[in-house]
Amino acid sequence: MQVFFKLLMILMILSLSFSSILLAEQPQEEILKEMMIKKSDVFFSILNNKELDDKTRRTQVLDEVGPLFDFKLMSRLALNKKIWKSLSKEERHEFSQVFISRIQKSYLSKLDIFADVEIQISDSVRVKKKRIEITALIKTKADVKRLVYKFYLKKNGEWLIYDISVVGVSFLQSYRAQYSAYLKEHSFTELLEKLKNSDIAEDDDKVKV
Repeated sequence: MQVFFKLLMILMILSLSFSSILLAEQPQEEILKEMMIKKSDVFFSILNNKELDDKTRRTQVLDEVGPLFDFKLMSRLALNKKIWKSLSKEERHEFSQVFISRIQKSYLSKLDIFADVEIQISDSVRVKKKRIEITALIKTKADVKRLVYKFYLKKNGEWLIYDISVVGVSFLQSYRAQYSAYLKEHSFTELLEKLKNSDIAEDDDKVKV
């Protein structure tokens, strides 16, 4: 009997060790893909919960999806390097706050369009050592659009989204081109005021994401 229990313990230890090896060897791109699939499921469960009012639904969606993004890096990349370096610490902080607020509001204002949409997380590819791109197919009754989430590896080991492209058009490159063009004829202060006071729909007309 003692021999039986010893063999059983050995088998359990080997089984646990084998599972740990499999987990350790699982490619990071596959781990991120599985995470995005789960996030997509949670997103639609929130979206389709008829017991939630609009405000609660938007809050829950942002709480669930928001941590996937590095909004501070996105705000920096929305301006070209020369402009960003010319700004003071206070100006960078203010721009980041305004930019983050606008893109979050823009995203939340579009939640209704996902009601008749199916999202399929298809490919996950490591394009560089510290870059992974995950493709999602956005299926509507009319067509299918290819959306790519671009992840980067932070120094703390966390993978976060820094950009999104839809049918090959980069979210950040579109904003960067828009802001650069505006700053050729206006000051940075005027840009800030425009972002604070203009309708979010104005961005949506120029940035088709």
